[in-house]
Amino acid sequence: MTRLTILFFLLGVSTAPAVQINTGLPFLKNGTDARTTAIGEAGTAVYGDLTSFYYNPASLRYSSQHQLSINHRQGFADVTSDQIGATIPGETFSYGIMAFTTTVGDIEVRQRPGEAEGTFSARNGALGAGIAYSSDNNFSIGVSGKLLYEKIYIDEASGYAFDAGIAYKVTDDISAGISILNLGSMSVLRSVPSELPSTLRLGGSYISAISTELSIVGAADIVKTLDDDGMHLHGGAEAVYNSMFMLRAGYQSGYETRSFSAGAGVRYGILRIDYAFVPMSGAFSPQHAFSLVFFL
Repeated sequence: MTRLTILFFLLGVSTAPAVQINTGLPFLKNGTDARTTAIGEAGTAVYGDLTSFYYNPASLRYSSQHQLSINHRQGFADVTSDQIGATIPGETFSYGIMAFTTTVGDIEVRQRPGEAEGTFSARNGALGAGIAYSSDNNFSIGVSGKLLYEKIYIDEASGYAFDAGIAYKVTDDISAGISILNLGSMSVLRSVPSELPSTLRLGGSYISAISTELSIVGAADIVKTLDDDGMHLHGGAEAVYNSMFMLRAGYQSGYETRSFSAGAGVRYGILRIDYAFVPMSGAFSPQHAFSLVFFL
């Protein structure tokens, strides 16, 4: 895998002819935490975790505890992503904050044949906050905003994006959600501004109590990036034993480099540790995601 290919991905240029990608800042379309990554990034209607507000800001209302989440994701080659966030639940309003960055280092500078003239890093980042409101436990609405930054070589750009969503608990076991993400704009990067990956998500989830010790969570999302071709189905499931041990698996359709995912988690006291593995096709290295979630 060459650094040039990595740079193409950071710029949102597709290397596969099957799907036309017209947007940049692809880190805004990727998952952040290990739990949701393992279940195929089907997070629009999976409530209770801090990072679910990355997929639907209305889900903040269903985080009953203060949470602190620290996430790390290692992608192909040296692409790394790090995120930290927290939730503050309230009586009718709940709040969330997060910071997210993606970095590729040691990209070689070559303007003529021969030895590289040096190296540089490419970086993307977001700083965001969200708020959700509900007057009962069944229906909530939420919005969030993000300040965005990107730097490739010596070129820099900044911008903003907004998200909005609705969360609805049909029953105690069935939930639904819809969200629109990344509405905004960027300043010019060298000659043209990057197009944000504005995305529409529609999802549902179901919780089944198999026994007093074992429960299953199933989730599915329909995902459409508005300016790109193609629509994707994300789905996954999580088995929870004794509220301590979790096994997860997921699937995403319509992507050239990824489809299946898997992971596990363990919770002890206020801490949950999660891991996710996403195999990649072709020359791409698999992705690994790690999360620490503190329930305070």
